[in-house]
Amino acid sequence: MVRGKIPKRIVLGISIAALRLNEISSVITDLIEGGGKSRTNLVRDKKTFFYVDANHFNIAERDPLYKKILQEGTFVHASGMGPIFASRMLGQSLPERTPTPDFIYEFFAKGEDKNWSIYLLGGEEHVAEKATENLRRRLTKLRIVGYNHGFFKNNNQIVEKINKANPDIILVGMGPPIQEKWISENIDKVNAKTFWAVGALFDVLSGKRKRAPVWMQNLGFEWAFRLLQEPKRLWRRYLFGNIIFLFTVLRKR
Repeated sequence: MVRGKIPKRIVLGISIAALRLNEISSVITDLIEGGGKSRTNLVRDKKTFFYVDANHFNIAERDPLYKKILQEGTFVHASGMGPIFASRMLGQSLPERTPTPDFIYEFFAKGEDKNWSIYLLGGEEHVAEKATENLRRRLTKLRIVGYNHGFFKNNNQIVEKINKANPDIILVGMGPPIQEKWISENIDKVNAKTFWAVGALFDVLSGKRKRAPVWMQNLGFEWAFRLLQEPKRLWRRYLFGNIIFLFTVLRKR
């Protein structure tokens, strides 16, 4: 149980929560309820939650605006092994990776108790819908007040649709850097108080994408499992991206 100030480590210019998996859901719940400090300059009292892996750092190195968005996040956690590796190489050791799918059901259970309303935005057509159906079957009291795929053309219509649903929390699953930039650009337009970038979470919740076997996750090779699932889309990110990330870390030592 984390009490008081959240322990953090600065890794490649980004402040990351130094938490274990069994701590993170409670910390996020406390932040939503009013603990911690909103670091966005756009709107008071609104919270932004981000995760990072090697790909996020690679994007941040070449995109200062994106890096600034991550730096101003209310809460940032380490999803992949990249940040863990980098933190240890740079003397800022993070305890372990904290992928969102590993703690999201615990968080949703807390959301049921708190009666929070949630909106799902992102994924391909029907993915958020299927994720919503699965969640409603598993967590019957969870208040999901709306959903929409992430390939919309009219942003104003989406903002209007979200505001009509009036969620407390909006989960944005569009992948980096689109999801973080969408949050940054729309935080002052959307009525929600909490904006949470969740990547491919809806693919997992809908059953569209399988997680790697636990032994692969524990060894830090979930990226390899994803690469096998989607080689055409991900080969450049993981094969070239991991090498670029390694050189970035070595250069910063």
